[in-house]
Amino acid sequence: MVPALNIASAILGGGSSKRQIILSCETEKVTLPVTPRVYEVSTGQGNKVVNVEQVGEALVFGLPQAQRISFQCFFPASVHDYPFVVGDALEPSFFVEKLRKWKESRKPVRIIITDSPVNLMTGIMKFDYKEQDGSRDIYYALTLTEYKDLNTPLANNNKQVDKTTGLKDRPSPDKKADSAAKLKKAKDVVDVAKKCYGQANKWRRIAQSNDLKDLAINNADKIGRLIIK
Repeated sequence: MVPALNIASAILGGGSSKRQIILSCETEKVTLPVTPRVYEVSTGQGNKVVNVEQVGEALVFGLPQAQRISFQCFFPASVHDYPFVVGDALEPSFFVEKLRKWKESRKPVRIIITDSPVNLMTGIMKFDYKEQDGSRDIYYALTLTEYKDLNTPLANNNKQVDKTTGLKDRPSPDKKADSAAKLKKAKDVVDVAKKCYGQANKWRRIAQSNDLKDLAINNADKIGRLIIK
């Protein structure tokens, strides 16, 4: 049985038997030419230690924090014929421009490290690079942080995130609460009809729904219990 991560890397173009790092952003994809010797993944949990009276310190579990992955390596210049190149054999400037473009586009970047647990949607947090020793190779350090799509409905709010503001739309006002507030200020059933329906002649509907015999209800508590349909 072929591991799922191998299938994912094959779909994205990683066909080497050696470990590769594949980065993709929307329809674009690159396979880093040289695989870093070390990559580091940081995971955290938002746990807190609180002091409870007569108990002492107690641990309160929090939610998982975003994962972070970082590594350092280099983009080899084409003038060298390095035997350890396992990805795209392109000029260092190509990779530099591509990563800068993806970082500045503010769009998520998926990273897959073949034959490893790493398959994350991320955002590029930091990309540093330099040239040294006149080799034309470009050495770099890349830091990425896990990206979570927040444009999903909440249990008590089915409004989506506004693409312009990045905030959720306000929930629709509670009609019952709005009607109750208006009823508190009403003087009688006719006034209730004016405030709730905008038409005084709707008093008959309220009277029938509540089986009222007297329209002059001066008790605010009774008015608050009227059925508004």
